[in-house]
Amino acid sequence: MAGWIQAQQLQGDALRQMQVLYGQHFPIEVRHYLAQWIESQPWDAIDLDNPQDRAQATQLLEGLVQELQKKAEHQVGEDGFLLKIKLGHYATQLQVGVYTGSSAGK
Repeated sequence: MAGWIQAQQLQGDALRQMQVLYGQHFPIEVRHYLAQWIESQPWDAIDLDNPQDRAQATQLLEGLVQELQKKAEHQVGEDGFLLKIKLGHYATQLQVGVYTGSSAGK
C-alpha cells in the first residue's frame, strides 16, 4: 500500500494530474478502498500482447470485481450507504468490462 500512501501525499499540480488520470481510466474510490489488494497483485507480470497472459489478466480483473463487491457489501450505517451504492456500481461497471473485453488496457 506504499504507492497509494505516497499518492495521498501529493499536492498542487501533481494531485490534480492524478485526479485527471484516475478520473479518465479508473475510479479513484476503487483505488483508495482496494489499495492493499491492488498493490499485492502481479500486474506488471502480465503482457497483454501475449495471449497466454490474457487469462491471468482476466482472473485479476475478476478478483478486483470480487474484492470490490465484498467491500461494498460490508458498508453499513448512514455513512456507508452511499459508498455501498457507489462501490457496487463500480463493481458492475468493471464486471461488464470483463465480459465484453472493453477493459484492462483498452
